[in-house]
Amino acid sequence: MELAQFAGLIRPIQAFVASSAAMLKRTSPISAALVLSIADVERDTGLGKDTLRVWERRYGFPTPDRDAHGERRYDEAQLQRLRLIKRLLDAGQRPHQVVPLPEAELQARMQTVLQQQVPPEAQAPALDSALRQQWLGALQANQTEALRQQLQGHLLRHGLGPTIEDCIVPLSVAVGQAWLNEQISVFQEHLHSEIVQSVLRQALAQLDQQSHPTHPPRVLLTTLPNENHSLGLLMAECFLALQHCQRYPLGPNTPVPEVLAAAQQLQIDAVALSFSATQAPNEVLAALRQLREQLPPGVALWVGGNAPVLRSPRLPAGVSAVRRACELEALVAQWRAAAAQAGA
Repeated sequence: MELAQFAGLIRPIQAFVASSAAMLKRTSPISAALVLSIADVERDTGLGKDTLRVWERRYGFPTPDRDAHGERRYDEAQLQRLRLIKRLLDAGQRPHQVVPLPEAELQARMQTVLQQQVPPEAQAPALDSALRQQWLGALQANQTEALRQQLQGHLLRHGLGPTIEDCIVPLSVAVGQAWLNEQISVFQEHLHSEIVQSVLRQALAQLDQQSHPTHPPRVLLTTLPNENHSLGLLMAECFLALQHCQRYPLGPNTPVPEVLAAAQQLQIDAVALSFSATQAPNEVLAALRQLREQLPPGVALWVGGNAPVLRSPRLPAGVSAVRRACELEALVAQWRAAAAQAGA
């Protein structure tokens, strides 16, 4: 082969090697310990590829390296931070609140969420440690039928009210803490909620068959937008059923105008709302002010849940807050006494 021909063959190879080397210099070094593609991160965290790309542009995180082909590569530190972010999002935080935070602040926020998930001392019944271990163990083993039977047995032995107060409430707190501590998965927490709700709905149906709920007050139950926790509503409905109240559950995520329209058309006597600890305080207060101003003065506004703002002096006048669902019994009694006095 002529030297000129050989040089003609080798030059394209040299150019390719040179361009590859230049690309490698332009990219950050990749850790040999753990290198994940964007698809790997999506599978691990449940965060979509498009979401990760948007965060990268909007919040400056994550900051993946690039390989020789320009593909994103994530290290272990970023993966851990993304896991924390995902858990905080699942707990009700919003992307702009958590994505830009460094890992230390994310850990601190996680501890705050853990503390907020625990009800105040006055509303946290003691949970038998054996029952807690048994329930969490069965949940980790996905023994759904065993869990259902255990809850139904407690209901038969103790009744609806005590089962909610002494069993379901503390168990739900324990399950929430176990999820935040990564002792159970998201789907197992959802299994717990679905089992509890199915047993409570069955108990409600049986209670209504035995004693038709025809007595006032007529109570509308719901949550406002961005509040998806409906278990608290169902527990509140159970205590209202024990007082033979007429109930109108709308489920979660009802806009304020729809709450007002339903209250008018259904001739509601009281609106009952539930707020979890992750709700933004100012948004809660703004919604309650709007409802109190636009509901007729004779319509009661009852609120409950773990949102700290419900125990604040900033709560609007004319809003009654309860810490425990069983306290609705007293509100119903007060409403009936006031109605009887007005009709006398």
